[in-house]
Amino acid sequence: MRRSIRTQLVISFFAVMLPVVLFLIANNWYAKNVVHDKVSETYRNTLDIFVGQLDLYMEEINDYLYKLAVLDADVGLLAAFPVDSDNYVLTKVRVQNKINRDVGFYNLLHTVFIYNENDIIFSSSGNYGQVKQLLAQEAPRIAAQHRQMLDGTWMLWENDLMPGRDFLVRLTPSENNQYIGAIISISDILDLLRIQWDDDKIGESAVYSREGVRMADPLSFTDRTLPIANLPLLDTPYQIVGQGENRHLVMIRTSSMADIAVAVAVPEKQMLQGLPYFQKAVYFIVLGLVFLFSMYLLFIQRTVFQPLHQLINGMKKLSLGMLDFRLKTTNTVEFQFMANTFNNMAEQISNLRIGMYEEQLRAQKNEMKQLQAQINPHFYMNSLNIIYNFAVLKDHDSVKKMALHMADYFRFIMRVNRESITLEEELKHIGNYVEIQKFRFPEKLECIVDIPERWRTAALPALTLQPFVENAIIHGFLNRREKFIIRIHGEIAAAEDGDKLVIVIRDNGVGFHPDVLDRLRRGEELPASESSRLGIANVVQRLKLRYEGGAGVEFDNDPGGGAVVRVRLPLPAELSTERTADISVIGEADDVQSVGRG
Repeated sequence: MRRSIRTQLVISFFAVMLPVVLFLIANNWYAKNVVHDKVSETYRNTLDIFVGQLDLYMEEINDYLYKLAVLDADVGLLAAFPVDSDNYVLTKVRVQNKINRDVGFYNLLHTVFIYNENDIIFSSSGNYGQVKQLLAQEAPRIAAQHRQMLDGTWMLWENDLMPGRDFLVRLTPSENNQYIGAIISISDILDLLRIQWDDDKIGESAVYSREGVRMADPLSFTDRTLPIANLPLLDTPYQIVGQGENRHLVMIRTSSMADIAVAVAVPEKQMLQGLPYFQKAVYFIVLGLVFLFSMYLLFIQRTVFQPLHQLINGMKKLSLGMLDFRLKTTNTVEFQFMANTFNNMAEQISNLRIGMYEEQLRAQKNEMKQLQAQINPHFYMNSLNIIYNFAVLKDHDSVKKMALHMADYFRFIMRVNRESITLEEELKHIGNYVEIQKFRFPEKLECIVDIPERWRTAALPALTLQPFVENAIIHGFLNRREKFIIRIHGEIAAAEDGDKLVIVIRDNGVGFHPDVLDRLRRGEELPASESSRLGIANVVQRLKLRYEGGAGVEFDNDPGGGAVVRVRLPLPAELSTERTADISVIGEADDVQSVGRG
């Protein structure tokens, strides 16, 4: 019994996947998300309270430093007395007694110090010698960055003399380059965290910088550590880090007063310890799902993927021009219809392409006939006037030469019915045209050809190069005081779609006008009726039709003056074997000559 592919996919999908998907959805939502949300909510509230209290402590210390710097008279007098005076010593003793009293009053306050260029007064709950050495090293550097702490922010600092290396520092400027500062040790913050979190039943807490680097890690008194030393501080209620049994649910809160963040990590296995059998069942179900899904893929491969692959392969071959390819039909209704439709379409395209190709050939022949009919009347009349003038002057030799060149020129025009001619024939036609023009501009016009003889057997459409030479003389030869020189030379250039034979036509005239050059490069029609420009558009179109994009024309201006036209043609097979040798002599003339009859 035939069934549509839609019916087969729907029935097999619901029969195999629906029970498993429903079970996995229930398991994941209950065992993971619900538990994570509830646990993280509890710990986040406690963490918010702890970080809020920590910020409150730092704000109280900020107020204390401000009062000490601004309101305390003895601190102000320190800057008024010389360091070695008795008044300075007595004032220093009073200040030292005050800060010794205050250092134990504020929570988390590790050290209070007063720094100027000549002296450091401090009181600390830590090791006196280490703190004195630390302030001697770091106080000048900290004072240099005091502007970063004017908004009340505590700066994160580090020094090996501080237990745990990391500490927070706050600096308030006083009069006469005097600074009142305070230090909070990260290890003291960790001690408060351990009291609240590290009880071997909850998890582990840690302090991080805002960049996610763990701080004061060597001071941890527990064997358990967070899965990674550095932790990305994401703006989420919680994040999961680690893998396998080492997965942790991590909650993070950043301080508003300092560049630190407090994190609490809870092992996931402790949160899910009530669901072990449910989790193990999921693993077995996943294994069964993999097996069932593999069988389902084999079924899909046979019923869907293979016919689709054949269809895609047929489309690729059709796009490459292999119009004789046909698809095999299958037992599936949809793919049987698609195969029959594809085969009918391929047959129609084959017939259509043959008709279009024949139409293109007819169009090319019509364009060639049109080009033959586009003889510039001015050129024809000027040539007759030249013959008449030579006859009046009884210069019979010039009349003979002129008539002979005109006969060869028009004979070529009237007889180019072939699809292609040799490069040699095209160059001879150019020579006749140039020689006729030389009678108009004696001693003012020259055409030099630099193309090796062995390249001149290459085939190309008739009248491919002559319109560019005609255009150069008509539009580029404006300064009649200097000799106008047209150079034609050949090159072999590498390209992605195969090597090209490049015929370069350049002159020493005025070059293309910028507007004309821009329109030529964009392939737009020029607003002119001269046959030379009409011939250029005709050449570009014929090359496009003849070589299907394998040939083209490039227009440019020479920086030294004059126009440059490059006609790129597919390299003939007989020249491919000589490519290396030809490239090495580009620009060297195997046969340099003036075009036309002498």
